[in-house]
Amino acid sequence: MRNWLKSLLFVSAFSPALLALAGVRYYSVGLDTVFYQLTFVALIGMILPFLILSLIRKQSETINFKAKKVESADYLLLVFLGSYIAPIIMKVAEINFEITALIVGILFLAVWFISYIPTHPLLYIAKFRFYKVESDSGMVYVLMARRVIRSPQSIKEVKQISSSMLME
Repeated sequence: MRNWLKSLLFVSAFSPALLALAGVRYYSVGLDTVFYQLTFVALIGMILPFLILSLIRKQSETINFKAKKVESADYLLLVFLGSYIAPIIMKVAEINFEITALIVGILFLAVWFISYIPTHPLLYIAKFRFYKVESDSGMVYVLMARRVIRSPQSIKEVKQISSSMLME
C-alpha cells in the first residue's frame, strides 16, 4: 500500500470536525448549501477509514514481524478531540467551502511526506488502538491493532499500509 492511504486516513480523522462545523452553520444561518456540503463531506470522511481498512485486509499481503519495543500512541487522540470541539467553541459562522477544501488538500500533501500519523478517533471508537513499534532491525512504525498489546513478542504478523505504517 502507498502513502495516499495513510494520507487519506489522516485527513478523514477531521471529518467529525466538519460535522461540528455543519452544526454551527445550521444554528447560525440555517439550512444552506454550505451546511449540506459540510455534512456530505463529513459523512464520506467518516466512512472512508473503514473502507480503507477493508481494502487493506483484502489486498495487502501478510508479513511476519518481530517487534523489539512497543508503546501506546493513543495520547495523540487529544489533538483531534480538541479539533472537534474548536468549531463549537469559536462559533464559526462564515465558512468558505473552497478555503476549507484547500486547507484539507494542504494537510493531505503534508501528511504524504510525514512518516507517522496520529491516532484516528473514529477508528479508536471502533476498538482500534495505535502503537509506536520498533522492529528488531531498529525501524520504527505506527501499528494499528484491534487488541491491547502489552508485549512486543505478541506481534507476529502485520499488513503494511505504507512505508511507516502497519496494521495487525
